[in-house]
Amino acid sequence: MRRHSHRLAAAPELAAVGARYFEECQEAAPWTEENPGVGVKRYAVDPENAARLWRVSADMVGLPA
Repeated sequence: MRRHSHRLAAAPELAAVGARYFEECQEAAPWTEENPGVGVKRYAVDPENAARLWRVSADMVGLPA
């Protein structure tokens, strides 16, 4: 696992890639009931959820959202 995260963090070809989920150094496919052990669930990449998390986190530490 550590080797994979280091590769993703340092790979020059991924420098412009952000807000994506990876599994085994490959971009994760959407989660499905047929293969529940892999994939990224829809709520994890939902922009509204991300904005809410940012607001709640900022509020918890006393920063402006």
